[in-house]
Amino acid sequence: MIAATGGRVPAPHTGTASPYVSCAPPGARHPVTVMSERIVDVFADLGYRVADGPEVEAEWFAFDALNMDKGHFARDRDHTFYVADPSDNGRGCGLVLRGHTSPVQIRRMLSSPPPIRMICTGRVFRPDPPDATHSPVFTQAEGLVVDRGLTMADLAGTLDHFASAVFGHGVVTRLRPHWFAYTEPSAEIDVVCAVCRGVPERACRTCSGAGWVEWGGCGMVHPRVLATCGVDPAEYGGFAFGVGVERTLMLKHGLDDIRALGETPLPEEPPGPSRPRTVRRAAGRALASAGYVETVTSPFVGTAAWDALGLAADDPRRRTLTLVNPLDAGEPELRTTLLPGLLGALRRDVARGRTNLGLFEQGTVFTSPVLMARAPRVPTGARPGEADLRALRDLVPAQPYHLAAALAGEPRWAELVDAARTVAGASGDGLRLTTREGGPPPWLPGRCVALLAGPTVLGHAGQLSPDTVGAMDLPPGTSAMELDLDILERLTTPNSDDLREGERP
Repeated sequence: MIAATGGRVPAPHTGTASPYVSCAPPGARHPVTVMSERIVDVFADLGYRVADGPEVEAEWFAFDALNMDKGHFARDRDHTFYVADPSDNGRGCGLVLRGHTSPVQIRRMLSSPPPIRMICTGRVFRPDPPDATHSPVFTQAEGLVVDRGLTMADLAGTLDHFASAVFGHGVVTRLRPHWFAYTEPSAEIDVVCAVCRGVPERACRTCSGAGWVEWGGCGMVHPRVLATCGVDPAEYGGFAFGVGVERTLMLKHGLDDIRALGETPLPEEPPGPSRPRTVRRAAGRALASAGYVETVTSPFVGTAAWDALGLAADDPRRRTLTLVNPLDAGEPELRTTLLPGLLGALRRDVARGRTNLGLFEQGTVFTSPVLMARAPRVPTGARPGEADLRALRDLVPAQPYHLAAALAGEPRWAELVDAARTVAGASGDGLRLTTREGGPPPWLPGRCVALLAGPTVLGHAGQLSPDTVGAMDLPPGTSAMELDLDILERLTTPNSDDLREGERP
């Protein structure tokens, strides 16, 4: 999807000139990651807590609990990706790829009593063919506050603070009446154009001279949504808001094409003392400091990807979630490893002449659920019983969060072992990774290792097999590493301040 430019990783000294040396820029993190963290920081400074939830979600959390009835347009197959029943690929199984991060709000209200102040950023998915303003995969940021005595004035003041913090001092918002199923009243959020600052006599391609641009949506949480989550709407109120992270970047920098976001890394602001520290953030910063450049790729894959990696027919990584309505019939599955997308991004950069590369990616991979029965039918309007909630949560498969890195050309896989140790060390708990020889395909036997923390295998690193390198049209000697960051996070920060564990299924 969106990829940042390739970065430079120093080649080992061999006494001869390397054919893979280039003048690529130093390491950097992806601008969407940087902006997502900036948004989290703004609200962490206000006392909001970070929440997270699964990307493959039960329909009840994605629609029913949000007051979206069976006729709501978001349920159409041209608006939502549906996960197929393993026994019938044309029929859904009660799971979807979330089209918004609002299900995280439902999970948060069900898991904790008011008062609630939460912020969530995460990837969302819609069957939109990619163009200058659309992508089938993008990132949202959503906030939720539930407390006594809240009004639209509280919401408006929060949005003005948000806009000023992200776009610059003095940038404010305005609200236009709208309709959303899960808020009442509802509004669309306009923000003063960050490029021309709303000066009408100045021509501006971002706002077309209007001085205002649409930013997102918001409103007071619908009483039925509160009641469904077990919150008494007679005692508590709430407000919620959501914006697109890519759209925020485009408005901030005057971009008119979403695909331009991957072309130039953007500056990163230093963290303040009150801001959340996570393994994911620390890992990204550590690899960028080591010269790697972050990329973001599509989670959609097909049989050709598994064949290129040399996976046997019974390899568990071939047991995938399949979409009822994929955008590309050749890529109907969801990734179980980050390697197909990361190596594809590496191949594209090599084709552009950036051959001394170090790329990395962080993201969710998807396991196939054990579906014992169809999704339960759970009513709304009152908090469901624990048995119904357990059945819904059990329907949602595990979705580990991984990190992978790759180097193009020359057998430098030992550098990727060092990169894995850098990631582990950045956790702050002094975790020491050890290695054990061996690893599954696509790694080359004798030139790969398992990466361990004590007896726990976190991942693998090594040189890729010649068959995989040839199938993916990569330079000989290309190497890769992949780690499970969820396991690393559990080992290093068991009492983390964020809510990722509590909100995951």
